Amino acid sequence: MNVISGAQVEGRRGIERVEAGLQIRFVHPDGIGKAMGLRPGDVLESINGQPVRDPIDYRFYMGDEDVLTAVRRGDERFLCEIEKEIEDDLGVDFEDMPILKCDNKCVFCFLHQMPKGLRKTLYYQDDDYRLSFLHGAYVTLTNLSEDEFQRIIDQKLSPMYISVHATDPHLRAELLGRRRPTPVLDRIDILGAHRIKMHAQVVLCPGINDGHALKQTIFDLAARHPHVESVGVVPLGLTKFRKNLPKLNRMTRADADRAIRQITAWQAVLKPRLGTRFVYLGDEMYLMTGQPVPPKAEYEGFPLVENGIGMVRRFVDGFEQRVGELEGLALPPQRFTLVTGVLGARFLDAMVQRLNRIPWISARVVPVVNRFLGEGITVSGLLSGGDIVRALADVERDETVLLPPNCLNHNGLFLDDLTLDDLVQRVRCPVVVGTYDLVETIHNAVRGASTPLRPRNADVAHPYISPHQIAD
Repeated sequence: MNVISGAQVEGRRGIERVEAGLQIRFVHPDGIGKAMGLRPGDVLESINGQPVRDPIDYRFYMGDEDVLTAVRRGDERFLCEIEKEIEDDLGVDFEDMPILKCDNKCVFCFLHQMPKGLRKTLYYQDDDYRLSFLHGAYVTLTNLSEDEFQRIIDQKLSPMYISVHATDPHLRAELLGRRRPTPVLDRIDILGAHRIKMHAQVVLCPGINDGHALKQTIFDLAARHPHVESVGVVPLGLTKFRKNLPKLNRMTRADADRAIRQITAWQAVLKPRLGTRFVYLGDEMYLMTGQPVPPKAEYEGFPLVENGIGMVRRFVDGFEQRVGELEGLALPPQRFTLVTGVLGARFLDAMVQRLNRIPWISARVVPVVNRFLGEGITVSGLLSGGDIVRALADVERDETVLLPPNCLNHNGLFLDDLTLDDLVQRVRCPVVVGTYDLVETIHNAVRGASTPLRPRNADVAHPYISPHQIAD
C-alpha cells in the first residue's frame, strides 16, 4: 500500500502513515472519467505508477499526454490507459484532503484565544505546505518531514507563503513556542536555490520582534530577493479570552506609528537596491493611526492583498472608479446601512458621504463594537452575528443592511453560529452579503441579490478546512 510517511493528519495526533488515494465525489457528465466508467466513491490511487496523495499530485501527474491510472472500487482495482491533450484532466471532483496539523505553540496564535463552545473547526491549527501552494496559507516550515520538503522542490510548489516572524533562530523559537533555536533562513536558501518563489510574513509583537529585531528580519530576507519576493508585516490581535498564555503587549497607536516610520524608511532604501519596496504593512496599521493608506502604486501589484495588505486601497479605488455608474441611475429612493468593524468606519465614512450626494441613495455606516471577542478586535472579519444584531437595534424596515463578505463563512455562519437567516429574522429588514466592491454590492441590493453561499450541508469554518477532515 502506498503511504505518506512522517505526516500528521488533522485531528489525529501522532499519525505517521496516511493512505494515498483521492476519493471521487462527483463525475462530470462530459468528462474523460465518465467515458472511463468512473463513479463517485471510486479512489484514484496512482497515475503512471506515482501515488496520488492530494490534488497537487493529481495536477502534477495528469500533465502527460499518455496516462495510466490505477483506480480502486471497493475491493477491486483496475487500470485505465488514457490518451489525451496535455491540458485535459479526468473531469472529476474529489473529496477534501486531510489537513496537516501544526505542532507549534505560537505566543500570538489567535486560535488559543478563542472562547469555548464554538464549532470545532474554529480551533484547528493547520500548518500544511500544500495549503500554502493551493490557497496562500502561511506555513512555518517546522512541521515538514524531509520527504515533504523535497516534494516542494521536486514538484516546484511555487510560490510558498512562509510565516517567518523573526530570522534570529532564538527569537523565532520564542515566538513559535519551541524549546530549541528554530532557524528559517537555511530552508529559505535551499528553496531559493531551486527557484521556489516565496512570500514571508511577520506578525508584529510589540517589545518582542519589533525595532532592531524587525530590521534584522527585513534585511535578512531582502538579501534573498528575488527568491523572497515580499514581506508582509501585520499586527497581532489579542482577544479578551487570552488566559494562561505568555504575556503580550497590545499594539498601540504609538507602536503602529513607529512601524510605519521604520518601514517607510526601509522601503526607500530597498526600492533603488531591489527595484521593489519589498516590505509592506497591514492596512490596520494605517487605520489605527489615522494615516491614509498608501496609493496603489506603492503596493506594486498587491502581492499580499489576501493577507489584508492593500485591501483597503483596492476597495476605495474600485469604488471611485465605479461610483459614476450609480450616479447615472434614476431609481426610487433607497436606504442602505453599511455594517463594518470599528476600523472600517475610518474609510467607509468618506465613501458614504459620496453616496449620499446621489439623489436616490441615503446611506449610513454602522461600526460594530466587538463584544464577542473583545473591543480590541476591530476588523470586520471577526464580527459575531450577535454583535451585529445589537448594533442594528435602531434599523428600520425600509433600510437594506449591507454586510461585509468576510464576516460569514461559505455556509452563511457567523463566528457565534448565528446564520444569515437568523440575522434577517432579528433585524426584520433586507440583508445583503456584500462583495469587495461596494458599487457591485449596491447593484446587487437593488436587484435583491446577494453573494451566493454554499448550501448548509457541511459546517465549513474557513475556505479549506471542513469538519469531515478532522477526526474525533
